[in-house]
Amino acid sequence: MWTLDQAMQLKKQGIWPPTVPGAPTIGTATQTGSTTATVVYTAPASNGGSTITSYTATSSPSGGTGTLSQAGSGTITVTGLSPSTAYTFTVTATNAIGTSAASAASNSITTALPAIGSAFGGGFFAGQIGVSSVATHNLVIGPISTAQSTLAWKNANTATAGADSDIDGPQNTADMVADGNATVYPCAHFCNDLSTGGQTDWYMPAKNELEVCYYNLKPTTGANNTSSGINANAVPARASNYTSGDPAQTTSTDFRDTGAEDFATSQYWSSTEFNSSASEYQNFSSGFQNNTTKTYSFRVRAIRRVAV
Repeated sequence: MWTLDQAMQLKKQGIWPPTVPGAPTIGTATQTGSTTATVVYTAPASNGGSTITSYTATSSPSGGTGTLSQAGSGTITVTGLSPSTAYTFTVTATNAIGTSAASAASNSITTALPAIGSAFGGGFFAGQIGVSSVATHNLVIGPISTAQSTLAWKNANTATAGADSDIDGPQNTADMVADGNATVYPCAHFCNDLSTGGQTDWYMPAKNELEVCYYNLKPTTGANNTSSGINANAVPARASNYTSGDPAQTTSTDFRDTGAEDFATSQYWSSTEFNSSASEYQNFSSGFQNNTTKTYSFRVRAIRRVAV
């Protein structure tokens, strides 16, 4: 509480009775990781006649906050952000009376990408796809316990209208689902009907999407097939095939051979049709890309994409 003398002095200054502080002045926001940032602010000219005890930074879109307990200017660390997301921030000041109005919004920052193989978007971050090396989407691998199965691409070696894109897995999957039921297209329906990780927009990966998964999540240290690997939709784009040692085994422990989420060292179906009787697949032992009869049973693993 204030003494009478303090109250008289505050009254002379025009700040009695005390009020909430003025709004802080926003400074520079800086991303410091995939889920963190820092926000610089300057203390307001008026503390409202009551010492400021803390400052709070709040993100837009919501999800991240940070608090700094001090009276003056400083830098607030914000946590709880989402990876690869654009944010601005405002700062408020709090004294014994209450909380100030928010500052102006900061500059926009974009948080860093998550680590390959780390939890992200209801599954695990597998890398990015795009056009001319500019990312358009983040790829998410579904959990192995719910998002992987061994099934035929189709129950007959016959043509499927539309399911021939090297990059548009969602459209390929939709074309198959529209053309026949789960008996006709077991893989496509398995992925399309999946609900896991709090998400329902899973699909069967197209050829170039599946290649990105191999490149970033290769399970073994074995040599790569050097006749495969060109991918115009990888980020960065790859204009030449693999070398024996590139890609190397993934840095993600969980996706290494015998890890909790590892790809099997065998063939995985893509959703890309090659011709009326065959479809594209990728071998996760060597990276070899080829096509074969649709009625074969290979593994399939559902993915989803998140726009950048």
